[in-house]
Amino acid sequence: MRIQTFDPKLDAESAVVRSDRITIDTFLRAKLSTLLNADKEPDEVSLVYYPDYIAYTTVELHRYFRGDRTVKFLVGIDAVTGRVGEVDVELPPRKSVDSSSDAIDAELTPTDAKDEWDDWIFPYIDRRFRPFKRPDFSLDELELVHVPYWLIDYGTLADSYVVSGLTKQVEEVVSLNPIERYYERICSGQQ
Repeated sequence: MRIQTFDPKLDAESAVVRSDRITIDTFLRAKLSTLLNADKEPDEVSLVYYPDYIAYTTVELHRYFRGDRTVKFLVGIDAVTGRVGEVDVELPPRKSVDSSSDAIDAELTPTDAKDEWDDWIFPYIDRRFRPFKRPDFSLDELELVHVPYWLIDYGTLADSYVVSGLTKQVEEVVSLNPIERYYERICSGQQ
């Protein structure tokens, strides 16, 4: 299966270092282990690709005193859970890769993603821009992109982490259900 993705903004070694920062408890344990020369190395560090729709959005704000204003921004739609939010990082150039076993399948169709965007956009515009008059908005393009995540496996689900290759944000595997299911599938030998 060919997917659209991009190179992660950090390498595997940097991702492992970032996983020490997820909580103050984790950070303190990692510092203590370093001081005692007892650093725990992960069993495995691998890439997993997570599907997101990118919605290229245009909003035409009609303002009474300062004239109309056009705003363009990106909206991310989680292709598994349907969560929606503004993309506040610059997307790297895309590339196409062959990925058969290390990509999570999108569960939302483009139509589903557009419906999620439709439900989200007006309340977001109302909150962010506080328009006096109803703005015009459009979905210019919808693109499925698989975001690379570093999966840092310390041997158990509870001790494993993922680090976004885009935002560098660290999450526990158990906090992201689709990645947790992927981890369990890989550990049980089901490809």
